[in-house]
Amino acid sequence: MNMPDGRFEMGTPQAMRGSQHYGFWLTTAERKLLVRVRSMNCVAEMKRSRQTGKVLVAINESHDPDEAWHWIRAELEDAVNEVQLDSIWEDAIKWLL
Repeated sequence: MNMPDGRFEMGTPQAMRGSQHYGFWLTTAERKLLVRVRSMNCVAEMKRSRQTGKVLVAINESHDPDEAWHWIRAELEDAVNEVQLDSIWEDAIKWLL
């Protein structure tokens, strides 16, 4: 499933061969998205494919694969839609508060 602006793409969760984990392929060029996914407790591990550049995201056994996938997608959509303020605006807001 693609993000409309193309900032990330997620495959559907599948049983991983030789493992008890489910996993899916994640494609993104944005490091902050990878860091966000790696920090989630539903993620067991992440490995990048040298051939395709995609990242295999393994879902922790204690989480339902579909629920974890939707949770990860929601987090990525939030991260993509975050607005970074310039420091001048942050200082102005601090001054007003």
